[in-house]
Amino acid sequence: MIIAYSTAPNEKIANEIAHNLINAKLAACVNLIPQIKSIYHWNNEIIEDNEILMMIKSEKSKQQNLIDTLAKIHPYDTPEVIIIPIESGFKGYLNWIYNSLN
Repeated sequence: MIIAYSTAPNEKIANEIAHNLINAKLAACVNLIPQIKSIYHWNNEIIEDNEILMMIKSEKSKQQNLIDTLAKIHPYDTPEVIIIPIESGFKGYLNWIYNSLN
């Protein structure tokens, strides 16, 4: 299993992305964490934006498809997509992720 992190400019877009990933069976669950502030370099400037963090639970076999889909449907030119493996967890929850995607 994996967790993918991505950000979105607002809740409406994050919600649309989450529904798209779940409908495509690329995510079992997407948590939308509102009101994060991102500070970053972009085009030789320091930018401050309010964003929504998406915490996406999926399985490793869907990882590349998840990355490709996020890159395609995301409104940002360079969307954040960071994948972290789930090394351990409650077996019932991990089974639920697997069963939700298969």
